[in-house]
Amino acid sequence: MNKERFEWIHSWCDYTERNDLPRVLLIGDSITHGYQTKVRQRLEGKYLVDYIATSYSVDCVFYNQLIAAFAADSKYDVIHFNHGLHGGHMTTEVYTSGMDALTASLSRIGKVILVTSTKTYNPGTEEPTAFHEKVLERNAALLPLAEKYGCAVNDLYAVSASLPISAYSPDGTHFADAGYDALADQVAASILNLK
Repeated sequence: MNKERFEWIHSWCDYTERNDLPRVLLIGDSITHGYQTKVRQRLEGKYLVDYIATSYSVDCVFYNQLIAAFAADSKYDVIHFNHGLHGGHMTTEVYTSGMDALTASLSRIGKVILVTSTKTYNPGTEEPTAFHEKVLERNAALLPLAEKYGCAVNDLYAVSASLPISAYSPDGTHFADAGYDALADQVAASILNLK
């Protein structure tokens, strides 16, 4: 099994005793962790917002068990599903197969929004990382899955690519406050506009 040097998990469930509003689950990585508080603020009074963010990759048995258990633990009306910046060892075929299986499972729980991964830059430059080509391949692989399972698509890649480099953090992968604001605006809009 391939793992990264460090593996981590962050999660939060909002007002778990309440069911007076629809509930949304944000699934993702450190980018999701970065915007989840801002999304919660934008959806206040409209949705209850839970999230799980992790570095584990979609070809990992534990990741699949983790996401399935988390998604089954509450009643989710909407699942905003972003996975693509981790698991650099995976081929596009392995990534697509894993995303296909998870999307099928999550689609039985609630409405799924598949999310493209954000652009990454080499630190201190405006040059895309070597991983950028893999991000583009994975983002393209989501479109047939969205059609297959009737999912909406939230193109966070397009949002990130339109931002100035000043909206990124110095590491070129994560975002400064203005960048997370732009992503949170788009995430909230994708949920509110879901048909």
